[in-house]
Amino acid sequence: MGTSTLYRNIVVFLVSLIIFNLAVGFFKTLLLERKTQSTKVNYSILDSKKNQDFSEESKLNFIDQSKEMNEIFDTYNFSADTFLSNQNGNIIIFSSLPKDFMSIESTMERKKLFTNTLVPIIFIENQKILNDRKKILDWLNEMEGESISKEFWPQWLLDLSKKYDYKESNLGNLLMRVDIVPISLALGQAAIESGWGTSRYAREGNAIFGQYTFDKNQGLKPNRREKDKDFLIKRFSNLSESTMSYLKNLNTHRAYEKFRQKRKNLRMNGENLSGKVLLEFLQNYSERRENYISDLKKMIRSNYFSRFDFSQYYIN
Repeated sequence: MGTSTLYRNIVVFLVSLIIFNLAVGFFKTLLLERKTQSTKVNYSILDSKKNQDFSEESKLNFIDQSKEMNEIFDTYNFSADTFLSNQNGNIIIFSSLPKDFMSIESTMERKKLFTNTLVPIIFIENQKILNDRKKILDWLNEMEGESISKEFWPQWLLDLSKKYDYKESNLGNLLMRVDIVPISLALGQAAIESGWGTSRYAREGNAIFGQYTFDKNQGLKPNRREKDKDFLIKRFSNLSESTMSYLKNLNTHRAYEKFRQKRKNLRMNGENLSGKVLLEFLQNYSERRENYISDLKKMIRSNYFSRFDFSQYYIN
């Protein structure tokens, strides 16, 4: 091999090596950027006084840490107290808990951030259900309460019945499904099922209500699952999606028919929908049954969650 050929091969090798290193560096940078983006929590600010149906999408912003999350709450003067007193129209919806949530040393501060994050989400998803309910009731009033065959239902009502997994034609029974779950009850279950947001399922999959799935592409495998079991904990893209799925579960699954019947009775008697009353009908939510109900009672009572059930925000 000639000297010129040797030099040429060396040059080609060195150039190839440089290109390879540049490519590796670019790939690593891209992965780092994606990882950084994936750890960000997005949030939106909703004005309840201007957008009562909460159907419009708001501009998304992003934060990384719990300190920033608390700063957002402070900036917009949002907390459990301002929510209850309806002091302003700002409602803040975060997609997830911050990645450093477990690093918050004070248990009280973690619980406060968990509550401030979940209450507006539960409220918004409940309000969407109330909007569906109002639409049905308004249509019934227009029809003067007459029983209308399903073949004459408007398309929006057919779509709504499908949304709530309802196949019958009795609108009264459909309304049993289209109703809220008291904030105290949803918040209490979220705190129990997720360990106040500290569970692996909450951190890795926004799974704050411990819902099961058998789809391997949508679930997280429990570390202590019995060998003969194959269920997974359902994973969600954000906390709103997780809450919406939880509400639909209580509103449609046959295991909670007694829960829905009691809720209907409260409505018919003109009583407030109380989490303390309705929790008695959720034994089927956990294999622990009565012990689970006992823990749920203690959770709601010790944290004064019942105060959220009578918020002035709600459009009844």
